[in-house]
This record gives sequence, C-alpha cells and structure tokens, in this order.
Amino acid sequence: MEFFATFIVSSVLLLTAAGMLHAHRRTWKAFCDEERDEDEYDYRRRQFRRRMQTSAMLAVLAVALAGGHAATLWWIRSGWFAAVFWIAVMLLACWVGLLALADIWATNRYYRLLRDNYMIQRAKLEAELRRNQPVDDDGQKKNDA
Repeated sequence: MEFFATFIVSSVLLLTAAGMLHAHRRTWKAFCDEERDEDEYDYRRRQFRRRMQTSAMLAVLAVALAGGHAATLWWIRSGWFAAVFWIAVMLLACWVGLLALADIWATNRYYRLLRDNYMIQRAKLEAELRRNQPVDDDGQKKNDA
C-alpha cells in the first residue's frame, strides 16, 4: 500500500513536471516570435532557464521518489546508501525551492523597475501637459471645464 501511494505521488509529480516543461517551451517560442527590447529579452531568457531547470528537477525528484522507495524496499539493504540517497533527494528539493525563490525575487525586481520607469514617464508627461495648458490674461491656467 505504501509503495502504491508513493507511485501515485511520483506519477502526478512527473506528469506535472512534463506539462510545465511543455508550457515553458511553448511560452518561450511565442515570446521569441515577437520583437522585444534587450532588457525584457534578458529577463525572459533567464526566467525560461530557471523555470526549465526547476521543472526538470521536479521530474528527477519524481523518478527519485519512486525509484528510491523501490530500491530501499527490495534491492538495497545498505543503510549508508539509503541515507546518502535520501539526503541527495532532500538537497535537490531544497535547490528547487531556492530556484523558486530566485524566480519570485527576479520577477518582483523586474516589474518594480518597469513600474518605476512608467511612473517617471507619467510624471514627465503630466509636467509637459501642465506646461502646454493655455494661460488667461491674469497668468492663471484656464480650465475648460
């Protein structure tokens, strides 16, 4: 029963990872078909690499969970091998988590910079609009409202 549950969890994780890999490739292809500026291309390229690496590692984790569980149950009775194997699996899971945090940070940083640039552009346009408003005889700005 325990192996069956592990197999189900591993299968779901593997299918999810495969779906994510396919979705990342499709998104990257759609992005490359459009013309973008250098900063956005660099951000998207790095994002694609992080996400592909994370999805591939999830697939490796899925196989490791099923294979490691089967190996420790039936074939390998060495405590050292099992300990080293499961420590490696835990380190891989931690690396996936760190990549996810790096993706969150990079996305936050990129969109914060975009927002700041748009706010600067907006302030410039509003200042230009105020300069170009008509002035009446008293030197006051006219309100057409």
